[in-house]
Amino acid sequence: MKTLAHMLQENKDKQRDFPLRLLTLRLLTLLNHFNNMSLVRKILYISLLYTSTLFSGSLVEAFNHANMHNHNMKLAHSQLNIELASKIYQNKRKNIKLIADGFGRYYFPQASGLDNTNFNLPKKTVRESFLKGNVNITLSKELYNKEKDALCALAIENVKKASQNINQNRNHLLLDLIHQYFKVLENYDTFILSQERYIFSNQELEEARIEYNVGELDHIAYQLIKSKNLELKVAQNIYFNRVKNAIDDFELISQVKLKSFQPLEKNIFYNKKSIPSLQSYQEHIISTNPNLLKLDKDITISQKNIALTEAKYEPYLTAKMGYEYTNNFTPIFLGNTYESGVFIRLSGTIPIYTAGRYKAEMQKAKVAVIEKHGIKDKEENQLLVALKKEYRLYHSIPLEIEALRSHLQTLKLLENQAKRKIEVGTISFLEKERISLQYSERFNDLKRLEYNYFLADTNIKFLSGTLNISELKKLENELEATEISIKNLDNLII
Repeated sequence: MKTLAHMLQENKDKQRDFPLRLLTLRLLTLLNHFNNMSLVRKILYISLLYTSTLFSGSLVEAFNHANMHNHNMKLAHSQLNIELASKIYQNKRKNIKLIADGFGRYYFPQASGLDNTNFNLPKKTVRESFLKGNVNITLSKELYNKEKDALCALAIENVKKASQNINQNRNHLLLDLIHQYFKVLENYDTFILSQERYIFSNQELEEARIEYNVGELDHIAYQLIKSKNLELKVAQNIYFNRVKNAIDDFELISQVKLKSFQPLEKNIFYNKKSIPSLQSYQEHIISTNPNLLKLDKDITISQKNIALTEAKYEPYLTAKMGYEYTNNFTPIFLGNTYESGVFIRLSGTIPIYTAGRYKAEMQKAKVAVIEKHGIKDKEENQLLVALKKEYRLYHSIPLEIEALRSHLQTLKLLENQAKRKIEVGTISFLEKERISLQYSERFNDLKRLEYNYFLADTNIKFLSGTLNISELKKLENELEATEISIKNLDNLII
């Protein structure tokens, strides 16, 4: 027979196992519901589940998510849908049309015109009301209309321009994502450096307080050190806010919640032999730069507008075939009358005199083409100049990096020497910390140079039109495995 203690223990075990059993039951129910879904619903469910659980992930995942949910990308896709609908509409306008129309007229009581006519008929005045009805069914087809042909051609070019606009926005999105990620890293490094400066300032202030109390430091010098310490404390909060602002901007671009970020690895190797020539990038600009490709579409559309202007003043011809039935419900002694029959009709329009409108519109359309060519030439020259600047920067930064690394090695030796001098008492702890702070400041400069190197590489590829998602993968390979949690940033403020 079970004891009371044994029964209580079994009851506790059941209570402890209940949540697990309930979770298992829910998972089985969800799996059964998922198996009963159609293939389309399964795909939608998985995509929604993926979207709802994607918070930071990799940079590639953030870009893929932004490619679908970024506001500029949404607007670009909406514009493409509008142009596609316009293209379909213009094509449908050339099809055969079937039109049914008609009318019904109600006539109030009135005097008949037979009173004053002589048809050898008895005079009769009609005072009653009567009704007249008409039904008309027509098939029409435009045999010749260059204006609608020109509108169809223009709609096709607008679709191509909208597609090119999506590619342009996608490249800008990729560029902004990389730039903003480096802005997060740069502001975080500056924030950490501000903390080190503030810690050193606290040590300096404590030593100054001791010297001031014993009379070795005057009041003004002590107040200067104290005010500097306060400034560094405020600066720490300012740089912290900049980190949060940079994170907010990254989340706005990517439309994902950033949970953590990873800094760059130390001692990155720069292979100078792998840098392509400036001429190859210049050739890419002309053929693949998204801005120039979009401007090419603007020129093509302007040329199509010339054809459209010419077509507006061309003759057009329309063929119609239909059936018409008209019935007069009249109360006069002649009885009801009706007209009906099948008809074929050709109608056309030939512009003869336009009062100068044709000439003015043609001149305006031709000037627009010249203007678009000028805009493209200006954009191309600006891109080439920007490319040369970024290319020079791309070549010079590795030299600066190597020089600064050499300087950091010397500072590291000086710091190690300072540690040994503290042991023998030849320098103070504050002097050693000053050397360490100098090393941290120069190391922060090195990081900024490395960021600028990656950004120069990104800018060159963006300008030349060769920037793609592989740049994000390459950047991810240069990041440390250690992640910095966004949630714990608030705990870093001193």
